[in-house]
Amino acid sequence: MIAVHRPVSLVIVGAGRLGNAVAASLGAAGRSVTLSHHDEALPKADAYWLTVPDDAVASTAAKLPAGAIALHSAGSLGPEVLGGRPGAVLHPLMTFPHPEGTTVPCTIDGAPVAVALANELAGALGWSPVGGVSDRAGYHAAACLVSGHLGVLVEDAARLFSSSTGMSLVDARRTIAPLAQASLARVLGAGPAGLTGPAARGDTATIGAHRSALPPALLPIYDAGTARIIFLRAHEALDDAGVKSGGYTPFGSGSTEPDDAS
Repeated sequence: MIAVHRPVSLVIVGAGRLGNAVAASLGAAGRSVTLSHHDEALPKADAYWLTVPDDAVASTAAKLPAGAIALHSAGSLGPEVLGGRPGAVLHPLMTFPHPEGTTVPCTIDGAPVAVALANELAGALGWSPVGGVSDRAGYHAAACLVSGHLGVLVEDAARLFSSSTGMSLVDARRTIAPLAQASLARVLGAGPAGLTGPAARGDTATIGAHRSALPPALLPIYDAGTARIIFLRAHEALDDAGVKSGGYTPFGSGSTEPDDAS
């Protein structure tokens, strides 16, 4: 078994945004790494960090030398996808590239020797490990909601703002940015109490006007958001203990249509 207290030769497999970013950062931190494409012959090394798409992790891991430590960064998959070798998941909760100085939380799960290497690499990168994951699919879905789904919501809002004001899309994005940033900061700081707007106030007349004005593609998104705001504001007094007690589901009945939708 490889001991991680000595320098470990490391190959990063996958030359996409994440692979390029971590290779550059580790190099800047003084660590020698080799960056390789997943579809080419891999050089011999003590350890391999797979930064390939989720659906390529298993097939890429199958090509690795027996006994080598393997890490992967596919948030939807556990360490078992690495095929029984000493392996771990090192998943950053961040989009790449991102502004310098951004805090990068990460989760780490797996075999002890691989977890030790993952923690070592996270430290060299300046990432902040926050523990492991018990529900891999739910964890990754949450990450996607706050990244891609949140991003597309903002983009749709910018397009609606542009069509409603005659402003260019670039200017619309720039104009709504302070509101988007302040609203997100408010919810992150205050939870459901930070939610604002007509749904939070119970202003059904304004909700109805919005629904009449929205394009059909955005109506289900608006209705789902409205229902969630109403539900979360009604349950904002429940703390983490209340949510986890089993007597309360944080997602209600599943209905996405507000009461005044008819």
